[in-house]
Amino acid sequence: MTLRADAQRNLDRLLDVAGECFAEQGLDVSVDEIARRAGVGHGTVFRNFPSKDDLVIAVLNERIRELTQLALAARDEPDAWEGFAGFFRHVSLLYAENLALIEGLERCAGTPEKGELGRAVEQLVQRAQRAGALRRDVTAEDVMMLVPTAARYPEIVLDGLHVA
Repeated sequence: MTLRADAQRNLDRLLDVAGECFAEQGLDVSVDEIARRAGVGHGTVFRNFPSKDDLVIAVLNERIRELTQLALAARDEPDAWEGFAGFFRHVSLLYAENLALIEGLERCAGTPEKGELGRAVEQLVQRAQRAGALRRDVTAEDVMMLVPTAARYPEIVLDGLHVA
């Protein structure tokens, strides 16, 4: 279904503002606060998203798509370790800046977006392992679980993962 131009603008604005609110305040921010900052009514939020959780998942899935693109670009870097480490540093920085990523990615378990991210990170991990640069006992799941810790200490975590 195609939305009217004004309805699409409202939806885009709502998603952008919700992403900002979640990043700044975490997932407990109220729908009223999001609607107020987006300049839309409370009803507009719930016409587009039946529950707050649906809004959270829509915003997080957009962030997951961005992470997937980062992983795919990193996979194509000429140096396997630099691709992996660059991805890890970048994602760690995003986590440090976005409370919603830390609090909410598990809510997206089972979504196609989360599956695509897992496959992209797995390819990145396997490539770095084949190059002899990444520990063989590390999985893509391990990498994603380490990212919140690495948000503060990415180089320390990378030192532990790197095969010298």
